[in-house]
Amino acid sequence: MNYYPTSKIVGEQRFGFGPRLGQTAYYSPLEQLDKKPFIHQSIQALPTTESILITVGENREQRKKAKGDEQQMQAMKKEAQSFLRTHYRRQAQARHLQSVETPYGFQERIIQFWSNHFAISVDNRKLMPLAASIENDVIRQHWNGNFSDMLMASSKHPAMLLYLDNQLSIGPNSKVGKRRDKGLNENLAREILELHTLGVDGSYTQQDVIALAKAISGWGIKFQSPNAGFRFANNLHEPGSIILLGKPYSQSGISQGESCLGALAIHKDTAKHLVDKLCQHFIGEMPKDLSEQMVAAYLKGNGDLLPVYRLLLGSTEANQPKPNRFRPPKEWLFAVLRSADIPLNDKQALNTLNTLGQPPFKPGSPAGWSDQDRDYNSPSALTQRMQVANRLASIAIKSAKASGTKPKAVVDDVIAALYGDAIDEHTQIVLSKADSAAMQLSLLWLSPQFQYR
Repeated sequence: MNYYPTSKIVGEQRFGFGPRLGQTAYYSPLEQLDKKPFIHQSIQALPTTESILITVGENREQRKKAKGDEQQMQAMKKEAQSFLRTHYRRQAQARHLQSVETPYGFQERIIQFWSNHFAISVDNRKLMPLAASIENDVIRQHWNGNFSDMLMASSKHPAMLLYLDNQLSIGPNSKVGKRRDKGLNENLAREILELHTLGVDGSYTQQDVIALAKAISGWGIKFQSPNAGFRFANNLHEPGSIILLGKPYSQSGISQGESCLGALAIHKDTAKHLVDKLCQHFIGEMPKDLSEQMVAAYLKGNGDLLPVYRLLLGSTEANQPKPNRFRPPKEWLFAVLRSADIPLNDKQALNTLNTLGQPPFKPGSPAGWSDQDRDYNSPSALTQRMQVANRLASIAIKSAKASGTKPKAVVDDVIAALYGDAIDEHTQIVLSKADSAAMQLSLLWLSPQFQYR
């Protein structure tokens, strides 16, 4: 079925979040690689990670001083909960506005792809005020650069260290380890190998996990001013050389872990793992020739990402006019809102994503959200989409009537922005039988042509 007969439609639907109603200038995904990134003012207005850490540190000190005063402890607990919720909602809404207003859909898609690759999850409540910090601090800076830099910055980021408890990892033979009889925490090392670099099927063993955990022991967090953020504590670092993937690393201090990450970033298994994830995300398969070309480009460029993107975006497989992937809830919602220019406030946006089963920054594990269609197109998931589509269609039509626009004109404008005159014949037939403009909008958003990219 020829759902996407033009390159513009393929570009917007497959590689972005869909066209935005009223948008006049469109740039192909390849053109977007050379555009200065769009960053919404709501993201720019967020407090810095450093300021969040300082506040968290101050709250910890206040709780220590208040210990034993039950009334004060309860008041501080309530204040802390408000702090967590407020900053989480601000970050979720900032990403929401970024996604529905960006003129560069592919840029934002690839940024959120890497954010999911280096996922943290706010079901760990202490991460709530840092929910979007890796995405905003690291991914937005390095998405079009070198993977090694992205890996290094993500691994050192306070949110990642806190999420995977690396600040609790103490080399058993370090000064502190000998005194406290404490040991290594392997969480971050394991996820770096299994998720961030080599992949679950990569050529590493449990001994490599332990070796990397030793190399990054002492990587922790400073919660006080000045320079709150990443801190290396040499008295927590496991001394001595380690062997990772058969190669010795005799560097001392912080450079040992940095050298390990640098080598992991340009390992052939890492190249294959990342290429497979990119192909799966955008085209739903791993074509052998394309995959081999992308892996070769990655290794030749020592982890440079732009050559890899260009091969993917320019490939025949990525530009075939057929439905490749089912839009997951977040992408589907952004596409709906963009298609009819429907504004949602922070509470509405958050509640809608919760209803759809993909709450912001809450995948539930370091593996991030699944990238398999089967996890999003179950009968219950489609029922949730139908309910949301009906509600959003009513909002769009009500808004149109309030501004003096005829409901039919709204539907026609949305269809024209999405598909021009290339709307699928089966979709047209279904829409012609709908008894209202709101129902037409809802059915359009639930059609295979809209739900698949």
